[in-house]
Amino acid sequence: MRLALPLLAALLLCPALAAPGPGDVERATTRVAQALDGVLRGCPTSFARIGTPDKRCVGAGGTVEGVRVRLGSALGADLYGVWRSRDEQRSVYNWLRTPGGYVYVRVQPDPDGRAQTLVYLDLPPGSVGATGNGSTGSATGSATPSTTPQGGVSVRRPTPAPAPVTPARPAPRATPQPTAPAAPARTAPQPSPQASAPATPSPGPSTSGNLAPVAFRRTLQLQAQRQNGADVEAVQNRLIALTRPSGGGRGDGWYGPVTAATVRAFQASNGLPVTGRVDQATWNLLFSGEARTFPASAIR
Repeated sequence: MRLALPLLAALLLCPALAAPGPGDVERATTRVAQALDGVLRGCPTSFARIGTPDKRCVGAGGTVEGVRVRLGSALGADLYGVWRSRDEQRSVYNWLRTPGGYVYVRVQPDPDGRAQTLVYLDLPPGSVGATGNGSTGSATGSATPSTTPQGGVSVRRPTPAPAPVTPARPAPRATPQPTAPAAPARTAPQPSPQASAPATPSPGPSTSGNLAPVAFRRTLQLQAQRQNGADVEAVQNRLIALTRPSGGGRGDGWYGPVTAATVRAFQASNGLPVTGRVDQATWNLLFSGEARTFPASAIR
């Protein structure tokens, strides 16, 4: 069985306000199935040695992109930041908030072909019940938990361990490989974007726009017909880089509710009007050296 190293790396970035358990995976799976009118089913046999014994799968109709958009609309408030992909969007992943913590969610083509798209859900490494045999291709739950009091709540933060990777399917380029990262915090570290150089804000035109990979050409905002393109992806990647703690990954290029919420968190932390829209002023500061980082807990 081949392992996709980038997906294993994604496992190490999973958010977890607390340590979720098998019951949280069940609850998350039911929510996903209801949101997609999908089918609760056993995971493909090729996943036997992948992830934890508590993994669950949902079969759904529609493309990976279509399923991602539907999940964003139905569960956006409980998703962790923007969706990410490590295989050119053949599959995408995120984390879904549950009472016990964040559960890993991956959307990919169904390797068995029983449905068009498969949604894979699993515990992040180090969670209660996240155990594996430690062999190649398995997700182990080996973790050195630490508790960090935050607002009166102890946050259990596991040490990264490898996680599910879906074996590549033969025919269509499906590159399956679930990965379940490691954990986000409420004020102190937890998963999300990779923190880029924090800077002491004092926005000024001198460095504005120097970090932008593309030029500003339109105001980006949430609307019925989703905006997408290189400018949206550039904004998402920059927001991922400025979110504390680091989480890695890349944006999907679609301006949805999670992206708008992340923009609001950035604006609030940088003294800008909190609109959820990326206008010229927000763009200039976002891609300047003076852009302030912001906590993942501020994304609502």
